[in-house]
Amino acid sequence: MGNSYLKNWLQKTQNQQAINRALQIMQTKGYALPCRVVSVSGSIVTVAFEIQDDTLTIPQVTIPKAESQWIRTPTQIDEYGVTLPADAYLGGISGLGGGTANMTRRGNLSSLVYVPCANKSYPSVNPNVAYIAGPAGAVIQTQDGTSSVVVNDSGITLTFGSKVVSLSNAGFTIDGILFDSHKHLYSPGTGAPTDTGGPVS
Repeated sequence: MGNSYLKNWLQKTQNQQAINRALQIMQTKGYALPCRVVSVSGSIVTVAFEIQDDTLTIPQVTIPKAESQWIRTPTQIDEYGVTLPADAYLGGISGLGGGTANMTRRGNLSSLVYVPCANKSYPSVNPNVAYIAGPAGAVIQTQDGTSSVVVNDSGITLTFGSKVVSLSNAGFTIDGILFDSHKHLYSPGTGAPTDTGGPVS
């Protein structure tokens, strides 16, 4: 009796049909796979998948990074990460498409986002401190850019409206006035202009 299903062809067919249908649904799901950035356009990247599979060739895809407009990371070409799948269409919110998402099944590479993946070769930092860095420095600013702090290899610049304070190899300046050699006339009292504004002894 254990092999009676061989005689009940309908039972066997229905079972295989259920298995096939389940496999079809699994294939439509998005893939969380390792990848490498091959191009960057703002907060949109094109990635190539870092995976070998002799049964298929996975094409490069252009997808959004997992970030907001308030904190932008300086993603570079050849950086590694992973794709994370969404359960619905992302084109309407990413700008890579239009319309509003629904539960219609999309291609399994069409609803992915890029997330960077850390590497043990990264330079050591204090794990209790937040670090912000970039290949060309870092910028902290208000939404309209009225107030900003720029840190790069040339120095540090603080800006508020038309007022600019900077520190660089040239020295410390406020609104373009170099204070390392700036002189003030000592007053009140007698004396000569000095670097510190004090009297000459």
